Amino acid sequence: MYQFINAIIFNSRSLLTFGLALLTISLIVASYAFQETLAQGLNNSINIEESNVNSPNIENMTFIIDEPVNVSIVPGSSALTDTAYDPNPVEIKIGQTILWINDDSVFHTVTSGKVGDSDAGHIFDSGLAGPTAMISKGKAFEHTFEVAGEYSYYCILHPGMEGTIIVT
Repeated sequence: MYQFINAIIFNSRSLLTFGLALLTISLIVASYAFQETLAQGLNNSINIEESNVNSPNIENMTFIIDEPVNVSIVPGSSALTDTAYDPNPVEIKIGQTILWINDDSVFHTVTSGKVGDSDAGHIFDSGLAGPTAMISKGKAFEHTFEVAGEYSYYCILHPGMEGTIIVT
């Protein structure tokens, strides 16, 4: 009887071990099959060639442009009109910055608007005093344009100096 009970216990342990091994193998196979199905499903759903994804339209994108567009206040500009700023007009994109550099030997301003406008200088103005005043050669002033449109500007001290910026 002792041998019979040992045989049952041995067989039970063997059966339990076999069952656990079978369960482990089943889980590994199921896991592998699930991973393959998931990967195949993702590949099918992200297949660019067969999808309806349109290519990006660059015209509708906004780009950040780090370098400003330089505009020179040319030497002798106080006696000039629309050639006092170079280049003139200036065409830029939304988000771009204009950097005006005083290359003349006299004091100038860069003031938005036109002479006599009630809102002159409201959009940008280098001013007559302070850190942005273009009091001598080499001084600079900058402004970043965030809205499309056409912007006129002039020098308060030399009202014949006129420039235009076109922002698209």
